[in-house]
This record gives sequence, C-alpha cells and structure tokens, in this order.
Amino acid sequence: MKEGAGTGAIAASAAEAYDRMGQSLAAAVNDAGRPYLLIGSPGEAIGTKAKAGGVVIFDANAFDADGRPAPLAGLDQDSAAISGDAEAGDQFGYAVAIAPFRPMGSPAPTESILAIGSPGEGVVVGTENRLNAGRVVLIRIKAHGSWSYLRELKQGTADDDVSGTSETGDRMGETLTAVNTAPGSVSTVASMRLAVGTPGETLGTATKAGAIHTFSMAGSAGPNDRWIEAGDGDGIPGTPGANQQLGKNIHLTATKLYVGMPFGPNAAGALYALPMSNVTQGGKVAPVTTYKPGSGGLPANGVAFGYSAR
Repeated sequence: MKEGAGTGAIAASAAEAYDRMGQSLAAAVNDAGRPYLLIGSPGEAIGTKAKAGGVVIFDANAFDADGRPAPLAGLDQDSAAISGDAEAGDQFGYAVAIAPFRPMGSPAPTESILAIGSPGEGVVVGTENRLNAGRVVLIRIKAHGSWSYLRELKQGTADDDVSGTSETGDRMGETLTAVNTAPGSVSTVASMRLAVGTPGETLGTATKAGAIHTFSMAGSAGPNDRWIEAGDGDGIPGTPGANQQLGKNIHLTATKLYVGMPFGPNAAGALYALPMSNVTQGGKVAPVTTYKPGSGGLPANGVAFGYSAR
C-alpha cells in the first residue's frame, strides 16, 4: 500500500473564492481515543487546476493557537500516494464517508477507512476521456494519524469485473455512505459496507436515471459489488426514468440502505429502506419498507419526499 503522512498542501492552503470547504463532512472516533473530522473542499484549486478538490483530516483533540482543530493530513490527487492526478473539475472531496476499522490482531477498532468521491473525474476508456464519469478513492487511516492508499473504485470498462461502464456524466461518487456492521469484531469483507451513488447514470434511453453500487471497504471491488437500479429486483420499484437520479440520497445503517427518490416516479417522492441482504452481493431479496406522502400515516401533501434522510 502507498503510505502518506503530514499535512500536505491542501491543509496549508489559504481560503479562496469557490473552495466550497464544508461541502462534505464526516467524523469518527477510534478506540485509541482519537477523533477525526473530515472536511471536503471540492472547489479547491490544486496549483492551477481549478475545482480539482481536496480533503483535510483534522485531529479534534488538538487545537491551533486560534482554538481550531489541528490538521493531520491534506489529501488531493496530486499526492504521490494516491493514484491518478489532480485535474481541473475533478471535485475530489465532493462526498466523504468513514467507518471504524478493526485490523486482525487489534483488540478494538483503532483505525478507520475513508471513502472520498470525485464525481467530476474523467475516466479514459479506450482512447476516450469520459468526463464526469467519476470515481471513489479508499484511504486507511491508522491509529497514530498517518494514512495509506487502498484502492480506487470506478466502473471502468465493460470487460472488467465492476458493474457498469464509465460514461460521460455518470458522476459516480457524488454521494457516499459507509458503515461497519460489526464494530466490536475484527473487520471483514462482509462487515465493512460502502454505498456509492451514481445519479447521472443513463439506463437505456433514460438519461440521469441513476444507479447505486454497494462495495466492501475491506475487499476487492468486483466480487463484492452489487448494482442497484429501479426495477431490477433489489427492492426499488418501477423502471428507470429520465431525471430520477437514483443514488442522489443514500444512507447506510447496520441493517438497511435508505434510498431517497425525490424526483419520481412517485410525484411527491418516496424513501425506500432496503434490508442489507438486498444490497449485498449474493444476498437474498427481502421485503422493502416504503415511506411516501399519504401512506403509513404520513401527510399526503408535500414534494420531493426523500430528498434527504439520516
């Protein structure tokens, strides 16, 4: 694994117009007693590359002279420890998600795994650079605050083992949510779960129909990848429709993936709670709970229901 340490350029940079610091936020506390605060700045310029983006890891137990949390590390795609390069418009840090990680031999989850979305990333397929296809980078944060690069997640080509193909405008990684379903146990491929929204995905002729990937944060991508789209049998009803943007709002708990569909097909929007087995590779499909205006005691009036859920 590529190793990284130190604050990095992004942590030391000055505030600039359109940095969008705080676009994404995540926090975690490991059993070594170290609380982390992750802040994404997808509009951050890296050198002359506008909106390349970056993420800063802060130590919430240490403070600078002005009383602000001290930066542990600054991450951007020009780091030698991270695959690829920073490019204008990548929006690295548009979304972040983190889950506690207990390595083999450790008495507790003293580490964390961080996912960083870069939905503006161009992905080369053959000789074509497919802009805004998007990708996700996984980072392992050690108990003492250093970090190492694990891998990238992207749809890639039709010939690899990850579902889908990187296409212009997919915006894979625009939303992320992660959970360790068994934080008290040694972390496994099964317990470290990540869901990745790809709201710009075109399905058939339906542009921006959207889709969701679920991966393991602790295992290779393809064998642990489950693809979710409307009507494919995992629990989202209907058929893919233009501008539904499935994956725009997602949230994982230890037992369910909550998926908001504020843009239809239900006119007022809806929220679906998919059991973990429905979103795990090889898992059986169980009944899904549906929340929507006018049903289950919810008021009938309203719009864009499911736009956000936590």
